[in-house]
Amino acid sequence: MKSIIKNILCGMVIGVANIVPGISGGTMMVVLDVFDTLVYSISHIRTEFKKSSSFLLQLLIGAGVAVLLFSSLIAFLLDRQYMATNFFFIGVIVGSIPLIWGKATQDRFKMVHLLPCLMTLGIMLFSVFGLPSGSSVIMRELTPVLFFQLLIIGAVAAFCMIIPGLSGSFVMLLFGMYDTITTAIAELNIPVLIPIGVGVLIGVWLGSVLIDGLLKRYPQATYFSIFGFMLGSIPAILDKIRIENAFVGGLPLVIGILALMIGGVISFLFSNEKFKEKLVAAVRK
Repeated sequence: MKSIIKNILCGMVIGVANIVPGISGGTMMVVLDVFDTLVYSISHIRTEFKKSSSFLLQLLIGAGVAVLLFSSLIAFLLDRQYMATNFFFIGVIVGSIPLIWGKATQDRFKMVHLLPCLMTLGIMLFSVFGLPSGSSVIMRELTPVLFFQLLIIGAVAAFCMIIPGLSGSFVMLLFGMYDTITTAIAELNIPVLIPIGVGVLIGVWLGSVLIDGLLKRYPQATYFSIFGFMLGSIPAILDKIRIENAFVGGLPLVIGILALMIGGVISFLFSNEKFKEKLVAAVRK
């Protein structure tokens, strides 16, 4: 029962992260130390259906509950405290750095493994500063061309959603499909949603199989790649704040710094095995 509650709570955190534009749900998966299990469950859902589907269902329930309960709250915080809300998530990322570094260096450290980190960090920086955003035209009528566009974009966005540091919504914005997809969801435009849903399923499954294979064969290089994505997500969030002209001084800056520190402390503590053991022992008492 405790594991079920834990998985649902983890799903809620991941769901909240996906509500905030530009924040990676994959990053929260790593912070909560459920990333490996999630990837394994998706890639082995046919061979270990009962175990995998049970875990995935618990995460989905938590994410769904979070979207329903906290969508309005997150929208309110982004409207009133945009900088502080994003600073909090930066703190969460920073606080999880020791966890990822520990996973990446649990075997003998080799300098060559820094190359994947530098490559993924470079990809993130290029995506922030080197790519123009695509045009955004809302399309409501499904055509054969739009069908394949939405199928491919849905697959790529879903693939990015499970990679820590990357945001699926960013992919939609990049290809100019964000407004089309969000409008289709809001209006329940089923014909437009079908290729998106199929693409998402394909992207999640293929991405999970690929990452699961990499974690088995090249665990250190894979975690260093994840480390680079996570480091690169920090300037991505800062650039998002800049675009919204939300950098302000005075009291909002103080609140933002406090939010960053709180996010960092919470993330660090909950990614620390000794703290989690003490917390579990305290709950049992």
